Amino acid sequence: MLARLLKTVSFPAVLAVVACATTGQFKDDDTTAVQVCSQRDPVDSCDYFGLVGLQEAIDQSTSDRRILIKTGTYTPTSYRDVPFQDLHVRGAVVVRDRKLSIEAEQGARLVGSAGFPLSAIVIEDSTVQISGLTISGFHYAVAEDDIYDGHGIFTINSDVSLDGVVIEGVAKMALTGREAGRIVARNLTINNSHLGVWLEETAAIDLIDSEIIASESAAVAAYGASSARVENSLIKRNQDDGLYTEDTARIISRETTLQDNSPFGARASGESVILICGGEVSGNAEDYGEEDAGRVYRNEVDMCLPG
Repeated sequence: MLARLLKTVSFPAVLAVVACATTGQFKDDDTTAVQVCSQRDPVDSCDYFGLVGLQEAIDQSTSDRRILIKTGTYTPTSYRDVPFQDLHVRGAVVVRDRKLSIEAEQGARLVGSAGFPLSAIVIEDSTVQISGLTISGFHYAVAEDDIYDGHGIFTINSDVSLDGVVIEGVAKMALTGREAGRIVARNLTINNSHLGVWLEETAAIDLIDSEIIASESAAVAAYGASSARVENSLIKRNQDDGLYTEDTARIISRETTLQDNSPFGARASGESVILICGGEVSGNAEDYGEEDAGRVYRNEVDMCLPG
């Protein structure tokens, strides 16, 4: 499936799992959020400006730093390449070896363009919380080369929490978990992107009260020994399966709607397993698919016990 999801550019126990640049300095009180504005304005008392300023705030952060992104549009003008395996992930915003939270006001948008191909946010070896941010319009230069670009949020071996984040119109994977990372996403919205959630290695995600709609590929695709728990969410109108697993990956879906997906609402291949516990499954070209030794289980009482 998906030819391993594009080599891109720039139950219970198993699943327990940059516009204007400026130089700023953090306030002395670590409990106070530093503020980032989209541009300089005499009315605003911001510490940093533009995406270059956001990157500076991240680079200068101390442990548990809170960064507040003020309402506005943030457009990349520079990038950093993060080495990953035999490739590089090209990010407009890069978080490495940090513990911090990024809180966005309503109307704060990180917007890419076809003329400047890169990924929005790269997080490596960090503990990060992101809330309220909208990410849109990130593109790639070449469909397959040694640069990962065109992604939304690309996480590597990190502990990431998302709340109220919107990712739309992203040319490749909207949200990625790699290596031994863990993502907890609540109220996440992914619309009209190439693929919703991509997991590899032993990465894991809890996707709760969220929706993934109209992906060109799968809503959630899990490979390797990765795992996903999808709960009280909407998976709708995705064009290459709602839920897909391969290798020994596992997905458990609880009280989630799988609707109008094609070719399958849920498909398991290799030695992978998908467990469907409750929720609506309707309108899919076919509801379930199994390939090789892959299995999709539906409402198995013993397997669907809470845990």
